[in-house]
Amino acid sequence: MDDHHTYARNKVRRQGVLWRAYAFTARNLITLLAPALLVFLPIGLLAVTVLVVLVDGSAAVVNGDFELVGRPEPPLLGWAAAVLVVSVAGQAVALPATVVLAAGLLVGRNVSISGALRAAARRLPAMAVLVLVGVVAFTAALAAGLGILVWIGAQVTAYGVMAVLALFAMPCLLAVAPVALEGRSAKGALARAYRLTAGASGATAFTLAFGVVLFPMLAAQAANRAVSGLPVVPAVAGCVLALVAVPFQAAVIARLFLHRLVVKGTIAEFKKVVDGLPESAPRPARPVPVLAALLLPGLLYGGAVLINPLGWPEVSETAVTETWPRDPDSEAFGEDGRPKPELGASDLRALYAGQGGRMVMLMDDFEPAKLLTCMDSTCTRTRFTWAEPVGARGYTAAGARLADGRLVVSTWAQEGTDEDGLVLHLDKWRARLGLLLCDATACVPAPGGRPITEVTSPRQDRTVALAARPGGGLLVAQSYTLPLGQRSIAEEGLSITTCDDPACTRPHTKEVAKLPVSRYRDERRGLVAGVGPDDRPVVLRFDRETGAVFVISCDDPACARARVGRPVRGSADYSDGQAGAAMLVRADGQAGAAMLVRADGRPLIAYLDVRDGAIKLLDCRTRACSQAGTTTLSEPGHNTAPAMVPDRDGRVLVAYQDLDREQVVIATCMGTRCTRTPVTTIRRHGGHGLAMALDGRGRPVLAWVDFGGWGDWDLVVTTPLTLR
Repeated sequence: MDDHHTYARNKVRRQGVLWRAYAFTARNLITLLAPALLVFLPIGLLAVTVLVVLVDGSAAVVNGDFELVGRPEPPLLGWAAAVLVVSVAGQAVALPATVVLAAGLLVGRNVSISGALRAAARRLPAMAVLVLVGVVAFTAALAAGLGILVWIGAQVTAYGVMAVLALFAMPCLLAVAPVALEGRSAKGALARAYRLTAGASGATAFTLAFGVVLFPMLAAQAANRAVSGLPVVPAVAGCVLALVAVPFQAAVIARLFLHRLVVKGTIAEFKKVVDGLPESAPRPARPVPVLAALLLPGLLYGGAVLINPLGWPEVSETAVTETWPRDPDSEAFGEDGRPKPELGASDLRALYAGQGGRMVMLMDDFEPAKLLTCMDSTCTRTRFTWAEPVGARGYTAAGARLADGRLVVSTWAQEGTDEDGLVLHLDKWRARLGLLLCDATACVPAPGGRPITEVTSPRQDRTVALAARPGGGLLVAQSYTLPLGQRSIAEEGLSITTCDDPACTRPHTKEVAKLPVSRYRDERRGLVAGVGPDDRPVVLRFDRETGAVFVISCDDPACARARVGRPVRGSADYSDGQAGAAMLVRADGQAGAAMLVRADGRPLIAYLDVRDGAIKLLDCRTRACSQAGTTTLSEPGHNTAPAMVPDRDGRVLVAYQDLDREQVVIATCMGTRCTRTPVTTIRRHGGHGLAMALDGRGRPVLAWVDFGGWGDWDLVVTTPLTLR
């Protein structure tokens, strides 16, 4: 054998295959990158072009990065499958082509990029079989580990079995070299790889595991963690690392194969491999075109995100509770000496634009009500504090925003209970409805306020709704159970209290209606109070059991005469399919309604139809909504109760969670002409509350709970910066 072959043999015989391969790749990275760029760049550009056509309104720019919103539809799933298949085929060409290039550089032969790609393309059938064998082998290892985990529950044993089987399958990666460099079939390449690893099977398996699999994965994770939270950069870094990983993987495979061939093979075999390389005239590497091609996907992606030429919605989103402990220390105390409040998944009640442009959430469930305030526009800094005093529990708090940005919150003071709220003496139990005035950080009892209502039986359900009056006063609406009379249908009473000031120092209460409504254990979205610009009250009552909608309107501010409209009759009789949907809606606690009163006093109502689960919009033609036009905003299925606000352009925004498609959607309506825009993805199961308000810039801000299970949920704040 001539001196050239001898030198090459001595060079690849050296120990330290892994670090030598990595150092070699770093020196020759520009040349070794070419096959991956030539293969994957066209695939990526074609895939993105097709994706842009397919998304058709189901994409958004969330926190500076492109994101598909919601559950992928069948066309997108087909696109993903096609991209996966084409990418695997591309890897089956790019990896062996790079192995050929690396082998040529290692033994001092000039191999052209085109020659390496042609050689790899000719080996594509064998590589396809090899890929299939590798997938089967690693799937079997995973299945074996999971089987042990399910069977005996031994986690360490399961991971150990998976690791051993995966290491045993590692020569499948080394078999790429016999296919690319010797032209062997998949079967022959596998046999060749296992023969070459004999005598050093552990060392070669670990070299392949770390050099081809683990180190590239760890590098990608480290880079992702280093740039997490930055817009655009994570996607660009991921794309660059995916392309750069191919030369390092190929160099490890090529050097390890040549090293083991020198150790275990013959001189003739080594010479045949070297002479079989597709030699060509030397061509110097051109770093500028290679680097430009490497950075091109990232530059295109960054430009598309920053310029947003297709007008995708731009969204800012924060998982407020992402870093909150799920099991807070109950012994921690706040400034007022009380234990610090804890946040539950079902606490969200309402969202308001408070003083100073801060967004304030009213939280309440079984404990006293709380305020969660966003201290900045992204809600990354928050303040969480008690709203109600100690012992205030039993009824859900309601709130309303005053003209000066303060909040007024209802509260119930109870007598005849112990410190845990348990009733001690039924005949001595009392609950009195009062008010709290709150800024963005704390609440105080309304000065000079008087009890609005006194309840003498803990068995009487009460629901309260508040609305600010145009002149600075307050409207308090209450619904409550009535004793069962001669009729078999349950009834409830509805009263309206008008106050001339937010503290309600002189409340005027009037019973205005009796409604055939079935009380439900959770009525927080069943009663909505509103006041028109002419100071005439309008109250919405939604029966979550039957789906009936009642509208009570007053002829004057004092409500001397009230009119009751029933634009949606509702029914307890459903077909089999409708009954199932209605039972699911009621069981999940999703049903509810929202209302706003327009300048002419006519209400606009969004509600969830319990019969089919669709979100619908009622355009009332009269104040009592005795006549109304109906528009369906969502597909039938599993949706959550809507939230609704008017924007500064005279439009109405209706937000809801589409649980079937795993989207949070905002419908933008001008009259009854509406367009729907998915703004973010429900990553768990959602469904535990949604509230909406406009911030100081007139943008809609959504607060919602993404619920996956006990201890697995987040309170999320989503702000669409632009809407279509």
